[in-house]
This record gives sequence, structure tokens and C-alpha cells, in this order.
Amino acid sequence: MDFEEEYKQNRTQMKKIKKEDTMILIVFAANVAMSLWMLVAFVLTFNKAALLTAVLGLAASAVGFLSAYRKDSGLAIAAGVLLFAEISALFFSDGISLLGILEIGVFGWFAARNFMNIKKYRWLEQQDGFPQFEPKLKEYDMDRVQRDIKDPYARKMEERQSNSSVSMEEL
Repeated sequence: MDFEEEYKQNRTQMKKIKKEDTMILIVFAANVAMSLWMLVAFVLTFNKAALLTAVLGLAASAVGFLSAYRKDSGLAIAAGVLLFAEISALFFSDGISLLGILEIGVFGWFAARNFMNIKKYRWLEQQDGFPQFEPKLKEYDMDRVQRDIKDPYARKMEERQSNSSVSMEEL
């Protein structure tokens, strides 16, 4: 059957999306850890740039978690903007640093992947068989619909039985 191959491809894409979502959530958790580290740096040095970086990092991670959980493109874009603002604040506070370059590479890539995963997920939602993409479920549904379809003779017989009198004594 043709739909089996399509279901297999869609199921494979769904598994990739779930795997990447897990990695994205781990990266956002790492960003939370780095933001908390920047918050500790603020408490120790009272550097306002560290506070700004910590707040932006926590906000970006919270919005990123929500975007991955809800599969919302708007939240994914907002998380990317907040990550860019966090990286910019980190760059402008200390100049170019290894941490800033690491954040650009890792968090920028994962923010873009988050947005792409949401687009793929939204496309998969429109496909037949979502979310399991199991051919056996499709066959079962088709068989159930087929059983519900009655031939014209059976319909006519039911009409006659419902319109006929209950017993022969009335005749």
C-alpha cells in the first residue's frame, strides 16, 4: 500500500523531531545554568551587565521551553531574539569572549533548529495518521467505515421493517 511508505517517512520525521526537542530542552537547561552562574557573578561583583545577561538568559530559556513544549513558532522566534539579546549583552559587557562565541554557535543553532522543528511538526499535524502514523490503525479505521456502509438492499429492508406494522393481527 502507498500510504504505508508515507506513514513510515512521517513516523521517522516525528521521531527525529522528538529527539531534537529533547536536545533543545537540554540546551535550554544549560542556558539556565549559565544564567544562574551569571547571576552569581552579579552578586559577587555587582556588574550590571552580568545581571542583564542573567535575566535575558533566564527569559530566553523560559520562552524556549514553552516554544518546544507548545510547538509555537511565535515563542520560538521570541526565544531566538532573547538569546540574541543575551549574547549581545555578553559580548558588549566583556568584549569578545570564549563564552560568547560558544553561545553564538550552540544556542543560535539550537534556536534555529527549534523553529525548524516546529514548522515540521505543524506540517505533520496536517498529515493523515498523526501522531502515531501506524498503517494498521488506518486499515482498522477504513474497515470500520466500510462496515458502517450499508448496501441499498439492506437500507430498503430496514425502511420496510420500520414502516411495517408490528404484528400480523392488524391485517
